[in-house]
Formats: sequence, C-alpha cells, structure tokens
Amino acid sequence: MPRRRSSVGAVVFALLVLATVAAFAWSQRLKRDPLVIDRVTFGTPASRGFTPNRDCRFDRGRIRFRVTRSDRAIVQIVKPGGRLVVTLARDRYLKRYHFFTFYWDGRSRIGGRAPPGRYKLRVKLLGQDRVLVPPGVIRLHRAPREPLPGCARARPRGSS
Repeated sequence: MPRRRSSVGAVVFALLVLATVAAFAWSQRLKRDPLVIDRVTFGTPASRGFTPNRDCRFDRGRIRFRVTRSDRAIVQIVKPGGRLVVTLARDRYLKRYHFFTFYWDGRSRIGGRAPPGRYKLRVKLLGQDRVLVPPGVIRLHRAPREPLPGCARARPRGSS
C-alpha cells in the first residue's frame, strides 16, 4: 500500500510542475503583446494641472493618447475610485497608431464645475469589451478667483 501513495504523489507533483511551466509560458506571451493604449500625456510639460477660471490660461486640460488596435470607444474622465465625472466622446472610432487629443473644461456631466482634485482617464473599447485606465492623473486646481468674462489673449504682453 505505501508504494501506491508515493506514485500518486509523484503524479500530482508532475502535474503541478507542468501547470507551473504552462502558466509561466502564458505570462511571457502576454508580456510580449503590445500595449493597447500608449503614449498618454495630460496637459503640457510646463503645466502641472489646469484651472478653469476663464482667464485664457490653462482653462482646459489636454488629454492625448494613441491606441495600437482600431476600435470604437467611449472616452471618459473619472475620479480615482471609478466614479464617472464626464464623457468626452461616445462611440468614437479610434484608428490604430494615430494620436487622439481631447480637451476637458473642468465641468462635470451635470454642467457644474468639478471639484479640485485628481482625475483619471478611462477608455472603454467597445469591440474588444475592455476598459483601460492608463497610469497618470489629471490635476484640476482651484482658481483663486473668477475673472471677468473675456480674455486678453490678443493683447501682447507688456502693452497697455
């Protein structure tokens, strides 16, 4: 009887080793697959966030990314916990290896100003049934005061 237990144990051990090797090979294959969304940038390198106070300086946040597989998508801004803030594009065709730029004015989906804080980009790829949340955050800063409507954009600096 003891001989039979050792042969069952050897078979179980061999199956575990085989399963481990198969899992390792599968994970290596997944690592070699290209990213679906890459080259994600938020804002410009000079800005650390944006303040939507209508002074024509950093009033909108810029979101730019590229996808490696063509698909229809929904592009959204969410809180880090996943709660939806606003939808930037619905059922938008994203062609592979093309850059897409979206702008967010700091408003929520109900029309009011979103509170200051950190926000994330969420891209739902409809054909692949995937939801992608790339690393990085969009920082929305509180404006010190609400300026008067109109911009001094056309007036060069230093002129009266």
